[in-house]
Amino acid sequence: MKEHMDDIKTIVVNRSAYANNDLEADLLRDYLFDHRTFLINVMSSPGAGKTTTLIKLINYLKNTFKIGVMEADIDSNVDAINVAKETGVKSIQLHTSGMCHLDAGMTKTGLDEIGFKDLDLIFLENVGNLVCPAEFDTGATMDMVILSIPEGD
Repeated sequence: MKEHMDDIKTIVVNRSAYANNDLEADLLRDYLFDHRTFLINVMSSPGAGKTTTLIKLINYLKNTFKIGVMEADIDSNVDAINVAKETGVKSIQLHTSGMCHLDAGMTKTGLDEIGFKDLDLIFLENVGNLVCPAEFDTGATMDMVILSIPEGD
């Protein structure tokens, strides 16, 4: 057994698995800054109140800012419909096709679709969980997390 140990070589990889996404997110943030658009990535567990909070917040801010909403979900468009109906602002659905998060590339695709250059403020309602979305940089200007009592302290 000892003789085979000499054949084993360890290679240390000092690059993050998220490096490409992080670079794309930084470029997206710079692009949004140049176009004077503020993007807020909203995260929480399912049922914690993301959509309800956004509806209230948008109705409060919509007379001051041109607002858009990108709703991310594995397969449903219920939240996008509710936000559009309750606020009157432009809302689009981003289907992740089973993925539990958005990354910078998916965010860029959504921004291109919503036509962000005419908007001052965009809310990105991320997929409903706190594990996956927290790991991926979406390129947002700011992250907002909504916590609920059932989640614990």
